[in-house]
Amino acid sequence: MKSKVINFYLIILLSSYAVAAEVPPYSAKYNFESEEISISGVREFYKTEDGYEMKFKASNLFASLFFLSRFKLKSDNVISDSYEIKIRPKFLDRDQSLRFDYENMEIRSKGINEWASSINENLIYDPLNVQIMIRTYVKQGLENFNINIIDMENGDYRLYEFNIIGNEDCIFNNEKLQCIILERSRLNSKRKVTYYLAEELEHMFIKIVDVSPERTNTLKLLEVLSLG
Repeated sequence: MKSKVINFYLIILLSSYAVAAEVPPYSAKYNFESEEISISGVREFYKTEDGYEMKFKASNLFASLFFLSRFKLKSDNVISDSYEIKIRPKFLDRDQSLRFDYENMEIRSKGINEWASSINENLIYDPLNVQIMIRTYVKQGLENFNINIIDMENGDYRLYEFNIIGNEDCIFNNEKLQCIILERSRLNSKRKVTYYLAEELEHMFIKIVDVSPERTNTLKLLEVLSLG
């Protein structure tokens, strides 16, 4: 077990594409829309005494959403500590929490999906903190890259391919911004996620469109509350 832990941290230290271009702290208002719900809330990324946190909190008269990722930056890589989801009303039943235990090289999930998964020698990200890596890689000028994201249902590592597919003028607050269009896909999956990153806003996400055979989810930037 000790050698596995040492190998894991060697990979962190020797990672080819470190998070050299730091993503600045921010607070922004977004609208999340799907077939089931339309709701607005605030997404934040900030430093804490123990590391970093990224969260999204939204509510209306009928529902509330809460997503929280805690992580550290070691050797300029995102190292996940925990991830939490709380969704109301209860009938939606998506409550789940992950804990990353590097001493025992294990990830444990509690809530709607309960499982334990081994941490191997590949870097793994949760659905929120992966966005720090996405923005960083795009800022570094990478046009295609691969990232492992944890599968919330069973703890598997899902390898996703990211490719820049073009540029587009995006209108935000009546201003024209230059957006990089990035597409996420996975082998043998019909699900596609498209990211629109605004260069003038430190590559913040103007819009994220998640399309699968079952549904389409859209996250759209409404207002930048603070940046940097």
